[in-house]
Amino acid sequence: MTLLRLSGGTDVAGIAIFDIDALSASRPEDSTLVALEESGRLIRFPTGGDGGYLLHLFVDEPIPEDLQRYCLAEDTLTGGFKTEQGNIAFGGIESAFVGFKPNRNIRADGAIPPGEYSYTAFHTEFPDELVTRTLEVEANSTEVWLSRAPVVVSLATIALAVALSAAQRFALVGLALLVGYFAVKLICKAPAYQDIKSRREVAQLDLPSIVVELRPAPARVTLQACR
Repeated sequence: MTLLRLSGGTDVAGIAIFDIDALSASRPEDSTLVALEESGRLIRFPTGGDGGYLLHLFVDEPIPEDLQRYCLAEDTLTGGFKTEQGNIAFGGIESAFVGFKPNRNIRADGAIPPGEYSYTAFHTEFPDELVTRTLEVEANSTEVWLSRAPVVVSLATIALAVALSAAQRFALVGLALLVGYFAVKLICKAPAYQDIKSRREVAQLDLPSIVVELRPAPARVTLQACR
């Protein structure tokens, strides 16, 4: 039993799971993607737009009940998927070719047992309050202030620049923007801020946008006539 968490994104409004060993060497044409789908080597998910997505892929195990409740039944996809070597990827359809180098923004690669599977796939929808609660990783009031500091400093810098501009003190406008820029940069590089950011990224892994359950397909039995 396996759970894979894979992140991907798309600039062409198309995201998919695909068998890496079935990919062509060049960027895929529409006909190539259709052929991969028809052969069970690619599962395409409708997205309606560009953006980043997080996949939870459950291999030979059920989707947990505490996650299943947020899976949208009206968006259910079912079908078959197969991989000869077990090398799979999740990402934008624009990355479905051999020469693409995986990166966290577009495509992530993983491995599952080789074979033929049946799949059930869902989009998810989490309540806003659950998302907010999950991403509130700050341990104390100091960390809360630190996590908000870049936004606060940026807004304060803009307000100061506007006030100085209205007073026609243009030399100070540039200085204020420069100081504000480096202040935000310094805060974002601080170890304490980076620690909060890392914890939030880990927490976000519990909020998948797509959930897929893979089950091994029943073995095919060939009957031969007895002589």
